[in-house]
Amino acid sequence: MSESEQDEISELRVDGVIDTITAGELEEVVEALIKRGRCRILIDLAGVDYISSAGWGIFISHIKDVRANNGDIKLANIVPNVYEIYELLEFDKVLKVFGSIDEARGDFQPVSHSTGEVKKKANK
Repeated sequence: MSESEQDEISELRVDGVIDTITAGELEEVVEALIKRGRCRILIDLAGVDYISSAGWGIFISHIKDVRANNGDIKLANIVPNVYEIYELLEFDKVLKVFGSIDEARGDFQPVSHSTGEVKKKANK
């Protein structure tokens, strides 16, 4: 797992499987980001072959906290078999998935640097 921060968006790259054994490490990273006020989280899942209920639980359990702090959790580059489970569990009602890092980044609302608040994008 690797982490980078730019444009006030924290980007995590996760590889392998997210199961009961590895979910704890991912949860520690997500919780540390939230404690530091880094609530705009993009998770690149291109290298993830499997996510167990423990892994999905991390995303779902933290979504309320990050959104309460003008943030969000966005997922990118999900492989087809993981995406099938995402749809089956109906997480598409809670979490957004994007085909690329750039698409996910573009979906975050801009932040006003003077106030630190999220600026709403105008509807066209």
